Amino acid sequence: MATDENKGTRKLRLRVLSPAGSVVEAEVGSVMLPGLEGDFTVLAEHHDTVAALRHGIGEYAEGKEHRYLSLFGGVATVHADEVEVFSPVSEPAEAIDKARAEQARQRATERLAKKEDEGLDVERARAALHRALLRLDVAKLFRQR
Repeated sequence: MATDENKGTRKLRLRVLSPAGSVVEAEVGSVMLPGLEGDFTVLAEHHDTVAALRHGIGEYAEGKEHRYLSLFGGVATVHADEVEVFSPVSEPAEAIDKARAEQARQRATERLAKKEDEGLDVERARAALHRALLRLDVAKLFRQR
């Protein structure tokens, strides 16, 4: 448990991990995560929790600044003012290549528009479109700060 000496408020230790390595390690005031049953916020002294995550936007507050990341499923654990997130793929907003995400969105949209293509894996194309849209949404939030 850390304390913000300026405000006397307790902090959380946030760790976001993916198979590629550490995505985020920070002392934060709050964390919002996309749970399977809806978004939820974690503050200091939160009760111990294990929650499955859906694809969505994660948000955390470092002082007055809010930061965003994409999360593609996973699990979050909360214990003793520590939040650990394990996600198969996660990217901080500032690391998202907006042009690449836009190209992926266009490719997926074009594939889905070709209904006569019998070799099309529709679920895979929909998943690619969903991932691209999520990345674009997170990148947009970063640029709005």
